[in-house]
Amino acid sequence: MKITISNAIVAVGVIIGLILATVFGIYAQGISYYLNERYPIISLSTAITIITFLSIGLYVMIPLLLLIFKKLIPIYLAAFVLIGLTTSLWSFFVWAMWMG
Repeated sequence: MKITISNAIVAVGVIIGLILATVFGIYAQGISYYLNERYPIISLSTAITIITFLSIGLYVMIPLLLLIFKKLIPIYLAAFVLIGLTTSLWSFFVWAMWMG
């Protein structure tokens, strides 16, 4: 694979998106508590719902955008499947427990 500036930018964007989605997925409960303390008008269930589905949405949209722009390589797909699937299942489980 030839390394170009656009490929490097895509790689950095994918890594940042993966890290951001993982942090949102794992720490959704803590982030929702922080948002509720900081902005009491935001309820805990609303905050955890937004953060959880933002995390899952990032795991879905980034590979989809890479596929659309023909930049999807197997290592990106493997990373998003292995990391994204486990983190999304965990964050969905936590969200479901919160909703009762």
